[in-house]
Amino acid sequence: MPKRTNRLAHKLEMHGADEEPNGSKAVTLLLRLATMALALTSAVVMATASECTIYQPNGAKATVTFKHYPPFVYLAWFNFVATILEAAGIYLQVGTGDCDDDEEAPKIPRIVLVAIDVAVLALLNLATGAVFSAVVAYGPQISACTGTASRFCEQVHRSKHFSLAASIAAGSAAFFKDVPLPFNVWPMSSDDC
Repeated sequence: MPKRTNRLAHKLEMHGADEEPNGSKAVTLLLRLATMALALTSAVVMATASECTIYQPNGAKATVTFKHYPPFVYLAWFNFVATILEAAGIYLQVGTGDCDDDEEAPKIPRIVLVAIDVAVLALLNLATGAVFSAVVAYGPQISACTGTASRFCEQVHRSKHFSLAASIAAGSAAFFKDVPLPFNVWPMSSDDC
């Protein structure tokens, strides 16, 4: 009975005037959603990069797509996998309630959430670094598509910037998860910590 009384006192204290701010949880959730949306957008934009016909100096023509450049394929797949992992991270953050102060809260979802954060950040950074390097390495070939009717060059650059933004959002979410922000976004319910 004393354990139940302690839990009830803890809940009353949490819901009283000394309510702990939940601003960092809200900002983290917003950044996770942004990461998921940006990574998915980057993958779709790269995967739908239209064909580009390049005319070589000897008169031969070559048609290229994003599949002809391995870093572009990596970007599409890595961002797609990061999108799925981030969706799982959002589910774990929202679904488990993320009760840091409760000793009875399950530790496994929090451990999995940290692993997901690391994996998402690694995938997005690898994809973004690879595509930035590829744009420099294959610059003349990609630039040759600029004047043609295709939008290959534009889509490559858009996808690159979406991937960079997703990487920044993922890093910011990992940062703000551990930084207490002094405001409340939504009231604590009785089912929360």
